[in-house]
Amino acid sequence: MKGLLIKDLKIILNQKKLFIIAILFGAFFAYTNEDVTFAATYIVILMSMLALTTISYDDINGGMLFILSLPTTRKLYVIEKYLFTALNLLCSCVASIIICMIMGQLFGIDVNTGTVIASTAGSTVGVGLMLAVNIPLEFKYGVEKSRTAIFISVAAIAVVIVGGYKLLTEVLHVDLKGMAMDVLSKLPSNQAAQDAIIAGAFLLVLVIILAISYVFSYKIMMKKEY
Repeated sequence: MKGLLIKDLKIILNQKKLFIIAILFGAFFAYTNEDVTFAATYIVILMSMLALTTISYDDINGGMLFILSLPTTRKLYVIEKYLFTALNLLCSCVASIIICMIMGQLFGIDVNTGTVIASTAGSTVGVGLMLAVNIPLEFKYGVEKSRTAIFISVAAIAVVIVGGYKLLTEVLHVDLKGMAMDVLSKLPSNQAAQDAIIAGAFLLVLVIILAISYVFSYKIMMKKEY
């Protein structure tokens, strides 16, 4: 597994220009809007989605046949992809927070640490959801065919979320905002403790989502022929 992790890390590092572009665009948005929140979200999304490119590279020129000829297994390969994805999400989240704090100091922007952490954590979970859908689709259909499937799946998720929200609020008259405020009111009054609890809740949701996705990917990988 160590070798697979190093391979994927080198693939990501070969795209360091994208990291620089993400930081520059994030800095531009932060400077023009005098707000680092959008920059935090943008950096997390762009950096995290790079994890998908490792699957694309593995498929090029029969690369999977070579990888599976090495002392590894399909199960280990799938585990490594999800471990690398989780590490990439975590590093992207932490890096985004640090970069935004630095931007705030450089541009003289008043940065609310709690807001940046909450925004970044929320973005990380959102990207994690997209990756959780995309990874099994790439294993199933490959890079080219999965693009259409990914578009449809993302659209379906959006429809379910929006439709579910409208169903609960407009048809069933569930006061989601009131429920959310009620939950928040029960959190400790200390801001740092609130941020820690919210970040922990986001992390738990992300772990559950990736675990479910792993089960699908594992079943797909075990049946796939190369």
